[in-house]
Amino acid sequence: DEIALSERMGGGGDDACGATFRPPVRYTRWDSGGRIDSHRISVAPMLECTDTHFRRVCRLVSRRAHLWTEMVNQDAVVHSWRSKPEMLAYGDEEHPLTVQLGGASPERLALAATVCDAEYRYDEINLNCGCPSARVVNKKDVATCFGAALMRDPEHVGECLRRMREAVDVPVTVKHRLGVRPTEKSADDSMDSYAFVGHFVDVVSQASGVEHFIVHARAAVLSGLSTAGNRTVPPLRHREVHALADDFPRLGFTINGGVETLDEAAEHLESGKLRGVMLGRAAYRNPALLAEVDARFYGDEPREAFRERYAGEARVAGRWDADGFDLANDDRFGGDSGGTRTEDDRLGSRGSFFALDGTDATSVCVTRRDVLERYAAYGDAVCAMNLHGVARFPNALLTPRRLAKAVLGLGHGARGGGAFRRACEREFGEWTRRLRAGEPPETLSFSDLVTGAASEMDADDLDAPLASCAPARAHGEARYGRG
Repeated sequence: DEIALSERMGGGGDDACGATFRPPVRYTRWDSGGRIDSHRISVAPMLECTDTHFRRVCRLVSRRAHLWTEMVNQDAVVHSWRSKPEMLAYGDEEHPLTVQLGGASPERLALAATVCDAEYRYDEINLNCGCPSARVVNKKDVATCFGAALMRDPEHVGECLRRMREAVDVPVTVKHRLGVRPTEKSADDSMDSYAFVGHFVDVVSQASGVEHFIVHARAAVLSGLSTAGNRTVPPLRHREVHALADDFPRLGFTINGGVETLDEAAEHLESGKLRGVMLGRAAYRNPALLAEVDARFYGDEPREAFRERYAGEARVAGRWDADGFDLANDDRFGGDSGGTRTEDDRLGSRGSFFALDGTDATSVCVTRRDVLERYAAYGDAVCAMNLHGVARFPNALLTPRRLAKAVLGLGHGARGGGAFRRACEREFGEWTRRLRAGEPPETLSFSDLVTGAASEMDADDLDAPLASCAPARAHGEARYGRG
């Protein structure tokens, strides 16, 4: 509750970290409704990538894939969750959603987890034990190192997770690597072997009670290799993740790293031993990769069939108004279904519950054009709430640029995709010129920017089914058993 949270955050009253403060929106807990485990397909946490804007793009392509936030530092949450609520903000349609925390203090991680659970209603909280960035693994004070560096002390990881689990009412998970090495050329493999990662999983699970491990199927190099290099240089060892699932059948494992297509994801899930597959850069570079996820992995109706049925039902329902059929309040046809939040609440959480064609934005999108139109309407709402920042920093245009960055992947593989990206940048230059000339920010339209830039893409590609924009099968290991 609010008072207990305030006391744990170090005080009471209006000056405490939350006694009277609430986020600007009352977040609601997601109800899975007994559906298939949402973790079958996840989109990985990626710094400066998986912000709320990109998650909206993902949700317009897939309603079921499990989404993750960027990693959020424990101290940022503890100290700034009241003054910067946008740090953890999301829209209702982003569920199911995991927040990932970075840190090494059991006490602060527990407090940060409490905020994420009690105030923001995240569906799951994850501890990052896999980030290889020098900023987090090579701190002068070894005790404050986190990310992949935490794997060197599984007992401490277990204590952190235990404290987090005790503080919240939602599942707590851990994301880690298969091991760590001091440098790329180091001959010391004492912490980079199957025996080591097996010991890590055993100790952490016993000490904390955590039952779901998300495993990046590479080792992490703690020094001398960039973050990008750590995603490509250490070899993939998918079989070791499958071996963990064999050796710890009571635990759940999600595999991450090097999965480029849905065919590969299906192969990993074929044995039924893994709980899920996590897609990373492949989904960020080309969100259309998620287009068949709902039908293929969650048993939903294919999106093209849904759109055809939806249009037919809407035409029939349109003739029922005289009999008292309330189309506006039926969520099958884009209505509010009575008990959802008001429009003010929706815009307050930057929700994209609207579309240019009048349908519910949580329904499926079939083409690139569908996604771009709905996302552009959302972008207009976000920009309208950030006019002060747009006017104050005309050269930076931080919010509009973040909005555009999240949707650039839709140009992947399309004829004119590169021109689409360049047109966005060219338009931002024009925005800066207009603002510096004294034009009010209210005259700028994110929808116009996106629509104009999208016209650079081939019309046939814009209107092609999203599923046809997904990549062909990539080369890789044919089977992922123990052999």
